[in-house]
Amino acid sequence: MEESLVDKQTTTIYPPCCLRILHDKFIILGTYELEKKTGFRVGSLDILDDNLQVIRSHPTYGAILDLKVSPFDETLLCSGHSTGNVMLWRFCNDHLELVTNLQIFESDTLCTSLHFSPLDPKLLIVTNTAGEVATIDIECGESIFTTQAVKDAYSKVSVKEIEVQEKPERVIETYPEIFSRQHGLECWTAEFGQLAPFQDVIFTGGDDATIMAHDLRSHDAIWTNNRIHEAGVVGIKCATPTFRPHKPTSIITGSYDDNIRSLDLRMLGDAIYPADNIPAAQTSSRNLGGGVWRFSECPHSEDKLLVCCMYDGAKIVSLDEEATGTEDYFQVTNYLKKGHESMCYGGDWGNKFIVTCSFYDKSVQMWCP
Repeated sequence: MEESLVDKQTTTIYPPCCLRILHDKFIILGTYELEKKTGFRVGSLDILDDNLQVIRSHPTYGAILDLKVSPFDETLLCSGHSTGNVMLWRFCNDHLELVTNLQIFESDTLCTSLHFSPLDPKLLIVTNTAGEVATIDIECGESIFTTQAVKDAYSKVSVKEIEVQEKPERVIETYPEIFSRQHGLECWTAEFGQLAPFQDVIFTGGDDATIMAHDLRSHDAIWTNNRIHEAGVVGIKCATPTFRPHKPTSIITGSYDDNIRSLDLRMLGDAIYPADNIPAAQTSSRNLGGGVWRFSECPHSEDKLLVCCMYDGAKIVSLDEEATGTEDYFQVTNYLKKGHESMCYGGDWGNKFIVTCSFYDKSVQMWCP
């Protein structure tokens, strides 16, 4: 296992929490700052160029915990905030424009993750610190789904002023569909199933060491298990047309217990039904030495992942199908620890480079495996 060399590095003003690479030229960075005097959480959405120089910074009244790009229109971005709101943004010519600000939960509830559906352009799932999982439909009127259509639709919706962290903020109140089964502690992540038979399934993970599968159509739980992971479930990766397409019934999970796992869920069968603690048909796992927080696909391979390992930096993991069911299924080929001495929470793998960030040392680094 070889440590990768850093190509470029920069230090941020606020601790970086999440990031996305756009057009292999820009890095969009979400930050999170806890103000010591007030106890309020604030943040920013920063645009960096491919030299990691800040082009623009957009302050946000709530810290940013997650950031995603629409798979249907890459000019549409979505940020999830510590103040229970979701902001939609339009990216154009190295500029960000706020499209709308949607209040999803109470302002003292943190949005922990958000995810665009890979199959329905209007569907967004959001998780929170109350253990809840919810979906919202993004408005776009009768038009074909584009960022401009979304902006036009929300321009006709009334805006309300609410008090957030002792200041007035303008929001559009949004009423999400809450799933019937929630986690006992914080729900940290969710993932849309994409390939049959999981195209109508959403998987979620929580601080209660539980992984759940929910029916997207009924919003009911169809499978839960709190015996697989020894700590909170914080990362989930389903098969896609470009990642493990030959294993549509298997998912990858990450946990605070430092393990990455592959769970074969063929035991759910075609007739998925409510069940608790039915074990996975087969499990492969490997200890990566740090909490397995988030995953990013390799754009050039169906069996490689960038893994953000919290206090043990970032790692490139290859999957060896010949070693299914063993620890050797996961092979760590490269890693980056230098410059990521604290929590590595964010990362993305572009066509030309990888960018990762770590929280307390306020470090953003560009590198190649």
